[in-house]
Amino acid sequence: MWTVRHVVTKNDRVDYKIREEFGDPSASEHVVFIHGQAWTGEVWRMVAKRLQGVHSIAPDMAGCGDSGLSSTYDFTTLSKQLVDVLDQMHVKDIWLVGHSWGASLALHFAAHYSERVKGLMLVDAGYFNYQEWPGISWESFTDFSYPEGFLNSMDHYLDLQKQDTPFWNEDVQRAVVDQIYETEDGSLRLKCLPETELAFSCALWTYHPNEHAAHLKIPISLIVAESHLQENDPITAYKKRSREHFCLLAKQTHCVIMEDASHMVMLERPEELAQEIREMMK
Repeated sequence: MWTVRHVVTKNDRVDYKIREEFGDPSASEHVVFIHGQAWTGEVWRMVAKRLQGVHSIAPDMAGCGDSGLSSTYDFTTLSKQLVDVLDQMHVKDIWLVGHSWGASLALHFAAHYSERVKGLMLVDAGYFNYQEWPGISWESFTDFSYPEGFLNSMDHYLDLQKQDTPFWNEDVQRAVVDQIYETEDGSLRLKCLPETELAFSCALWTYHPNEHAAHLKIPISLIVAESHLQENDPITAYKKRSREHFCLLAKQTHCVIMEDASHMVMLERPEELAQEIREMMK
């Protein structure tokens, strides 16, 4: 069960909502989870509760969920804020797990604060350059449009989400609902503002992971979700080339392929992901 606290960064006064799961109140191992773009720490609930004997920490990053807004959202700023938060929590050495946008942020953090990171897990992202993604453009990368009526009511919002989520359950619903809030007139709004999401995308679009890979001297786990696509599918081929190159640069990288898995690995395969985290920590 999550416990929740708020930590305000000292320099720029950003209020961070922090979820914690104590598998053991005396746990000496700390795992920090960084969610994907516009999600919240709630997305890690199913993984955290499967990590016995570990102190799990899942913040809502600035601009997301119930955390406050930051003046900027580049990876350098967010990494500094995370260090500040961890210092105030008296957490020094961590195992760091990031998903999607959060994987790139986690890689940046590990590269700049390597003395704080015992091991790094990049979940289905963080090891490739988005500008080279097959068929992508800046316009498509920043297209945040949603189906008509997406936020008209909670029932409609959940119905549309369920259509794309065959592994739906109560915990998945918690994570999905935590992205929104209800206004006085009963309509819904996304907690992550459009201008904040655009700033996240700008940071991600210009980020080049291979610039940091060769300098990392810590164990790294790449979790790669693959569906049953043809071997010559351009996206599958691009991800394969990217991870092979990343592994050549970052010598202590271990790659795990999760076949027939969606991008939202932590919601679909929480037990498998928790097991990989335990393996990384050995």
